[in-house]
This record gives sequence, C-alpha cells and structure tokens, in this order.
Amino acid sequence: MQPTQEQIDFYYTRTNIHIHLVRKYIKKIYDVWKFPALRERQQIHDQSKYYIPELVPYIFTTWMYHCQKNNIPFEISEDLKKRMHEATYHHVKNNRHHPEFHDKTTTIESINSVNRDKPPERIVSGENMTNTDIAEMVADWCAVSEERKNTPQDWAKANINIRWKFTPEQETLIYNIMLIVWD
Repeated sequence: MQPTQEQIDFYYTRTNIHIHLVRKYIKKIYDVWKFPALRERQQIHDQSKYYIPELVPYIFTTWMYHCQKNNIPFEISEDLKKRMHEATYHHVKNNRHHPEFHDKTTTIESINSVNRDKPPERIVSGENMTNTDIAEMVADWCAVSEERKNTPQDWAKANINIRWKFTPEQETLIYNIMLIVWD
C-alpha cells in the first residue's frame, strides 16, 4: 500500500509543526537549564521520521491518528500494522529522547503492538537517560500535549514508572521542567 498525496502532505505538515513545537520547548528549557548539547538536539529531533524505514509507515501512523481523531474510517492491513510497529521500534531505538534507546533489554515487544501509546507488558528503563535526553523528551511531551490539547503532566502521570522506569531524581527533574516550560 502506498500513501496518497493527501496523506503525504498531511504527514509533512503535522511532523513539521511537531518539530517546530519541540524546538519552542527546547528553547524554553535551555533558557533555564543550559543542558549540554540540548540546542543541537533541536536540529536533529525526529529527523529519522523522514527516512526509510520510518517514513512510509509513519505517514500511515500519522494518518491513522488523524482519522481516529476525526471519526474517519481507515482500514489498516495486518502487513501495514506490522510495518508501522517496526517503524515505531526503529524510531525509539534510534532517538535518545526515548527511554527505549537506553534500555539494552528493549525488544520490539517492548512497544505495545495494539496501541503504541499504552504501556507494554514489561516496563522500560529510562534510568540511563542523561539530563539532556530527559529535557528533549519533556520538550517532545510538551509538543504532543500542545497538539492534542492536553497536558504533559497527564501524560507523565499515566506513564512514569508504569510504562517507563525513572529514578526519583529523574522524575523530579521531569516535573520541574514541565512546571517551568508548560504554559
């Protein structure tokens, strides 16, 4: 299955907006904390989504969320679901702002195959993330929250030490960053 031009255009528009929002939050975080390399991260955030093996499956993933949000029917074949799942796994294993990148025991089963936004069967450790990794992750959470019109605190409460394991110090840092940057 190949994406339509409408799906491709929607993907690029949405992904570019997301990256712009992440950059906005990285700037806010950097203005307060000055974590090493954080400003450089804004230039590479989510760039893997523009290349194989992520590009086409992420076009469909983005379209799927668009359809769900707008009650538009969208059928996904089992093969496409598999490719979308593999692309998500590739993304989280190749981008430092995801806890899965840092957990050496993470496998493709560490991503919930039914709903990638829900916890998997086994908690993933983010305990090896640096402060810069965490700051970029929080910027990402804030960007998605702005897009979905909810709060990163709600996302954090639903996932910290449920989906992703963090140290108490990391958890404090996550919430402190959100307090400062979330409007």
